[in-house]
Amino acid sequence: MSCLKRIGLLCVCLMLSGCLVTQQDLQMQRDLLETKRRLDEAERGLRELQADLAGGVRAHVETLARNQADFQAELDGVRVDLQSNQGRSGEQARINDDLRQDLSLLRDELSLQLADHDQRLAQLESRGAGVAASIPVATDSVVQGGSQALTPDQASPAGESAPELYDRALRRIRNDQALADGRSLMELFLKRYPADPLAVNAAYWVGETYYAEKMYDKAILQFEDVIQKYGAHPKVASAMLKQSFAFEALGDKASSHLLQQRVIERFPLSEEAVRAKEKLQSR
Repeated sequence: MSCLKRIGLLCVCLMLSGCLVTQQDLQMQRDLLETKRRLDEAERGLRELQADLAGGVRAHVETLARNQADFQAELDGVRVDLQSNQGRSGEQARINDDLRQDLSLLRDELSLQLADHDQRLAQLESRGAGVAASIPVATDSVVQGGSQALTPDQASPAGESAPELYDRALRRIRNDQALADGRSLMELFLKRYPADPLAVNAAYWVGETYYAEKMYDKAILQFEDVIQKYGAHPKVASAMLKQSFAFEALGDKASSHLLQQRVIERFPLSEEAVRAKEKLQSR
């Protein structure tokens, strides 16, 4: 073979070899591109899955947070309602206590008025029969002069405690309708036990006996003593209102209305304030 043919054959072999290499490279590149594409799709799918999972968890967390907030709001509402109900219960209990006290005062007032009528009837009967000394009620000299019907020794036996003396005085006024005797016992109580918690009640009852006997001037002075000594005590509202009634009985309506206004201002939540408003509205 000539040299020229050999050179030509060698060139053909090199060309064929170059073509084969190029096709393999192209196939490898195509395979790499396909692998990369599949890998990108897998990564994209993974990201979407992660996003879906994250969104679901986030939505679930947000739902739990909303539920917790709603539950907390309902719990706060229940707490507020409970506090409101407790406040209303306390207010209702206070109103009931005031109502019971007012009913007790009304009952006591009626008892004193009945006692006054009984005394006047007894006095009329004693004058007609000429046996006034034998009637166990306060005579004109006792009522007008306000003298005590019992001596201190008769009024309070030795060893009698403050509650015992007060109860005995109250029975003389309310049950026995012996106003002068009961007043004497209440005044003795105030002398012996001025710092006792029942002292304000005793001082008030002294004024009540004067009022029942229509000794309005003395009743006004006694109720004023209760007002000045005991300040914000609930019994002061009763004393102030009763003092206004005494002024009204004496014809001093201006003083009566002024006192009723003070009851409303100083004790706005009391039953006495309600009665004072009713009196003012009926003017």
